[in-house]
Amino acid sequence: MDIVLAAVLCGLWFGVGFLAGRASSRSEALHDVLTGLPNRALFTDRVERALVTARRVGGTRPVVMLIDLDRFKEVNDTLGHHHGDELLRQVGPRIASVLRSSDTVARLGGDEFAVLLPTATSAAAAVEVAEKILQALDRPFDVNGVEIEIGASLGIAAFPDHGEDVETLVQRADVAMYGAKAGRTGSELYARATDDLHDPVELVGDLRRAIDAGELSVVYQPKVELATGALAGVEALVRWMHPERGLVLPSSFVTRAEHTGLMRPLTMYVLERALAQAAAWRRDGLDLRVAVNVSARGLLDRGLAEDVAALLRRYDVPAGALELEFTEATIMSDPDRAGEVLEALHLLGVRLAIDDFGTGMSSVRGLHRLPIEEIKIDRSLLPDSTVVRSTIALAKSLGLSVVAEGIEDDHMRRRLAALGCDFGQGYLFSPPLAGDELAGWAAAGESESLAA
Repeated sequence: MDIVLAAVLCGLWFGVGFLAGRASSRSEALHDVLTGLPNRALFTDRVERALVTARRVGGTRPVVMLIDLDRFKEVNDTLGHHHGDELLRQVGPRIASVLRSSDTVARLGGDEFAVLLPTATSAAAAVEVAEKILQALDRPFDVNGVEIEIGASLGIAAFPDHGEDVETLVQRADVAMYGAKAGRTGSELYARATDDLHDPVELVGDLRRAIDAGELSVVYQPKVELATGALAGVEALVRWMHPERGLVLPSSFVTRAEHTGLMRPLTMYVLERALAQAAAWRRDGLDLRVAVNVSARGLLDRGLAEDVAALLRRYDVPAGALELEFTEATIMSDPDRAGEVLEALHLLGVRLAIDDFGTGMSSVRGLHRLPIEEIKIDRSLLPDSTVVRSTIALAKSLGLSVVAEGIEDDHMRRRLAALGCDFGQGYLFSPPLAGDELAGWAAAGESESLAA
């Protein structure tokens, strides 16, 4: 009897061990080994289940988000893979901290993560969640005693507007994520026109017609003095509402314009619209400096200063009311020729600025020799106080004013003001506005009340 009982117990022990082993193997097959998060297979399964429920029950719009860490490679290259792995382990819980228990955070591989919101009610609600995720990832990580700041780019695709199956939703969230990375917007909701693989030749033809027909619009984002909240100027930004594709983001069409000979007419279009608006504001008693971005081709065009002078005369706008912005990469593409054009614009009286300062490889070299009056710190650098402080100190030593882009909360505004930053742009103050809306915003004193 004892022998039989022993045999039964032994069999049960081996059976339990076998089942536990199978369960462990199955768990490992569905979870990322490094982070313990659901892997691509489990994430795909959960998205499919959410879609089945949404089709059967209705009332929900499952949302897929793809997240790519912005500076993960630098962590690995600088601190080593041990720190990189520990950082990856912390990302999942950080994302999950702003989600509901029914939501899913997964690691798809490398520094790419995914989020499923199975019961989202609208795309707008998903965008709000995306902003919370980005804010959570903007906070420094403590990795083995080292404070690390990374940030992320995030793409959003919602059922059924952007796709009705898992593969399509993931692919379109990926497109939106790369659009956010290219445009440095943080997060982006998928739109048909953000898909760079969609009819590129047709899109160029449409852009040519839109320029000729005056279909592009120009909006204006306020630039505010951080210490007082006073409106100091605006930046002109081009927008294209395509009759079939909807809103086409600048990241989708500006690059194509650069490589198809459309950049010059596009630049002149924006310049003319901006100066016409500046003239209208001046007639109404609102004297604002308007900034316009100029591409590499524009800066290397020796006729640019002459074209600008003609437009200033046409709209009776003083040269000092116009600011032209160039990136570091644009200037360094041909420093000698760029220097000639910058000098001609400077002699004309136009204010000159370097945009996205700090993202290139030549932030300091030759800067003192250029007729630049202002630098704009790229938004990706704002979380790093040391870099911002050094950049402001450099600018002040050269007699330049400093603008910070992408200010989204009052804590950041106060910190930048304390560091000596002169001006700021960002959604804390206002999104880009149409010309008449900007006039109303200025009249209401929105920025001054915020500073107070």
